[in-house]
Amino acid sequence: MTMLSRRALIAALAVLPAVARASSKGGGGGGGGGGGGANGEYYVKIQSIFLEFWDEDGIFHAVNMELSAVFHEQTSLNKKISDRIAQALSAMPWEEFSRGNPAATVKAVALDIVRKDPTGAKAVEILVVKLVMR
Repeated sequence: MTMLSRRALIAALAVLPAVARASSKGGGGGGGGGGGGANGEYYVKIQSIFLEFWDEDGIFHAVNMELSAVFHEQTSLNKKISDRIAQALSAMPWEEFSRGNPAATVKAVALDIVRKDPTGAKAVEILVVKLVMR
């Protein structure tokens, strides 16, 4: 029971800064389309990516991920970016991909690829919305 309440506290503390930023930027404008101005952040969803890996022991691994790119201005991304990210990640061996923190690997590779594309050159960050590894 103590572990569950500790996890709930940590989760609440992790979300608190994001809620504070969102409430300070919201400023009574309502609606969803515009807003933000110079301090605004715009999120562009990247198409879902599914990868298949075989490790050195012959065990199959599947990875499903959803990513979003963060921009300071409203924009759209090339639809082929998800294919490029998938190609770069699937070129890695499973042991390299899963070593340490796979989410950090995904973010670094995705941000590099998004920034190389002319439509995503001004990307600020990549958010890992979902990362499922089996």
